[in-house]
Amino acid sequence: MMTDPNDKTRLISLPKAAELYGFNSRYLGNLARKGRLKAQKVGDLWITTPQDVEDYIASRQKRGVYRDDIQSG
Repeated sequence: MMTDPNDKTRLISLPKAAELYGFNSRYLGNLARKGRLKAQKVGDLWITTPQDVEDYIASRQKRGVYRDDIQSG
């Protein structure tokens, strides 16, 4: 069964999240390890959801540290 690509709560790998949102996957991994990005480690793979990545982007924008070329949604 295919998951709905518009489902913000679906589980995605950090490399997939990086691809979707224009980040470097290592950067997202660092954020996950620091607890800045909500993610879980399953085996050797970090997973998150599109909603969690968008929440992180929104939190960065509130702090004034963000890139204009990365859009959520």
